[in-house]
Amino acid sequence: MLGNSNKIVCSILSSSPEILHMIFAPLSPSDLYAVCLTCRNWHSIAEPYLYYQVEWTWTNAQNPPIIQFLRSIVHRSELASLIYTMILNSDSFKLSIWDFEKKSPKLLVTEAVLDDFVKCIERLHILYAEEWIQELRAGTVDVFLALLLSRLPNLRCLYLGVNFARESRIMGIMFRSALCQEPQDDRLPSFIYLQDVTVVYPSPGFDTYRHSNIRNTADALASFYLPSVQWIKTLVDNPATFVWPGDYPPKPSSLASLDLIILREGHLGQVLWDWHYRKDLEDYFVRNVIDLDQIAVDLSHLQETLTDLTILAGLGMTQHNIDFPELSISGSFKIFSGLYMLERLQVPILFLLGLAPLAPNMVGLVEALSKNIQWLTVTDNLYRKKSAPRLEGLRLLIKGFRDMNAETDIQVEIVEGERRVPGEVEFKLRE
Repeated sequence: MLGNSNKIVCSILSSSPEILHMIFAPLSPSDLYAVCLTCRNWHSIAEPYLYYQVEWTWTNAQNPPIIQFLRSIVHRSELASLIYTMILNSDSFKLSIWDFEKKSPKLLVTEAVLDDFVKCIERLHILYAEEWIQELRAGTVDVFLALLLSRLPNLRCLYLGVNFARESRIMGIMFRSALCQEPQDDRLPSFIYLQDVTVVYPSPGFDTYRHSNIRNTADALASFYLPSVQWIKTLVDNPATFVWPGDYPPKPSSLASLDLIILREGHLGQVLWDWHYRKDLEDYFVRNVIDLDQIAVDLSHLQETLTDLTILAGLGMTQHNIDFPELSISGSFKIFSGLYMLERLQVPILFLLGLAPLAPNMVGLVEALSKNIQWLTVTDNLYRKKSAPRLEGLRLLIKGFRDMNAETDIQVEIVEGERRVPGEVEFKLRE
């Protein structure tokens, strides 16, 4: 039996690189790490799989291993080129919406390790190097992450959870220096392969803007300057004056999917959106008026290319028993009819049918929709029980949807099943 085992081991050791690739590809990171330590001949084959995707989770109980990892990258610079995906998960340090002023935990780093990192920053010869080094010595995770990302030329996918994004000023400066300035800083990577970016900024806390004038706009918008970006998901604040962080507006010609939170119509024409109203955030853009004409102008930039659009609207739950201003809608209800390529639409029913059936700007549902629509999902998350305190039941009249079959060549299927969103009703429209 022992002889057979030795033969198997010898057989594996003498396997061709092609066979070893097939063996190593599905292994977990811990198994790949063990393989790298087991056999020198396997090291060069297993190591690219080990570093291809880096995934950490930062919680109150566990810090990310960024110090040890960054030391490896600094001492063996060739490892940086093996990293294609960074997924940095986290739960929130914030226990409540009033905790936005609390600082993230700091990392403890020895002077010897810090000296290596300081030398890396000094070699970049960047204008903000002194501030970067100061925050490095303070143990700020943002700085270590910025230094790590600045050494990843082949990065293709970046996901930053809320703990990593809540304090990311230095990282934002690094990305703007690398992407938005003319000429671009050639001492930083150009991130030409980075296609997928998700940054989970924390939503503004209770009365945040009364205590702070800090906005994340410039940091969030830097992603649009990535030369190959295809997917962006982020939160963009509503500044009084919207300004792109670069010397010129970006031209993200490869952009295929965009998920923006907080940004309101008006600024939407320069980017695109998912918003909600909060009284404690109210300003010129964040208010209780839905301007359909402005939305139409903003979306018109995409009328020949947009195929899938989701607009979410909800009521803020940050304050109890508060009297929110009455919601109002202005403009024409034909905002989607000009989106010629639109196939899938999820939208609050108020955007299609308004608040009152006799409103002078009302139009029929067929007139309100693009003729190319295949799937329509309507939601009613803007309804408030307080506005009708005696209401005991709700009946949805769908005859108008059924009549579309007689009036047009579209077949209407009412789909009943589990609701993905509270208050959601889905209609399937097929030509």
